[in-house]
Amino acid sequence: MVRSMSELRERWQDPLLTALTILLAVLIFVLAPLRAERIPGIQEIGFALVTVLTGAVLVLSGKRLALWALLIALVLAAIASVRRHFHPSMVDVYLDATAWLLISLALMSEVGRVVFAPGRVTYHRVVGAILLYLVIGLAFSAIFTFIGAASENAFSGYIVKDSASLADTMIYFSFGALTGIGSGDITALHPVARSLVLVEAMVGQLYPATLLARIVTLEIEDRPRS
Repeated sequence: MVRSMSELRERWQDPLLTALTILLAVLIFVLAPLRAERIPGIQEIGFALVTVLTGAVLVLSGKRLALWALLIALVLAAIASVRRHFHPSMVDVYLDATAWLLISLALMSEVGRVVFAPGRVTYHRVVGAILLYLVIGLAFSAIFTFIGAASENAFSGYIVKDSASLADTMIYFSFGALTGIGSGDITALHPVARSLVLVEAMVGQLYPATLLARIVTLEIEDRPRS
């Protein structure tokens, strides 16, 4: 069993990076906006895709820490979904934010390990680097959700509450900071939120340069020496 999982991981490790990138992009840029528009069934589709995402990461990793982090994330997301039907409250916001933060950290760890590992630089590994960039933005959106849930005045132009538009809005704000284009209509007021916006903006600027340097190094190291 262990050997078969190891062979499966070795065979599908690189293609899974591309599959995970497409899957996460759909969750962030398609399903989150559709949920904000209150399209019926979108939340259920999103949860199903998160489950698939979790399974793919488990194949990619196989490590116990990632396994437990992802399982806990799924349980928290499921609890939040059930609670919304009976006793909706800000607790659901914290549960969802925790779930997405755990998923993001597990993805960062495992995807980063594969993308920046020694060996030939493939198309899938380059796409995996894009996946890592998306995960960084997702992780910060979860952290901003925590801050907004803890303080109503954390942001100007938006109050964090349990609503269909919450995920889409926090993703919009986070990726605005990460890419440096800003979100315009939402501004961080809380000192911690402001500090994290600066950190995320610096990460967004430094990541491409660091990535390019690492890829060039890996490509040179993989070339046969004469």
